[in-house]
Amino acid sequence: MKMLIAIFVMFLSFNLSAEFDNKCSVLITLRFQNNENAYVDALDKINQCNKYDILSVTSFLELSVSKVYITDLIQTYCMFNHEIVTLLDEKTSNLSCVHRGKARVERKFN
Repeated sequence: MKMLIAIFVMFLSFNLSAEFDNKCSVLITLRFQNNENAYVDALDKINQCNKYDILSVTSFLELSVSKVYITDLIQTYCMFNHEIVTLLDEKTSNLSCVHRGKARVERKFN
């Protein structure tokens, strides 16, 4: 009976870890050739990611701009019941979290 329980627990743990195997990488960079907003382009790419993907965002923008963008991404796309890792630096900022599948709805205050 113990062996059956052990096999069942191992089967469940493998199944759960498989949900987080896919990575969705996004870069936010300054564009010199055109006037497109790099953040809007990044949002389009993030919206193509699937639920439970590991969302990995790297920003090469100024620290103050990266802080705003990464904070918005955390609030909109990251699952709060899983680990969220951020690294903010002068040259490169990073965010890693589990994608929640769809963006949270922004509340309108009247």
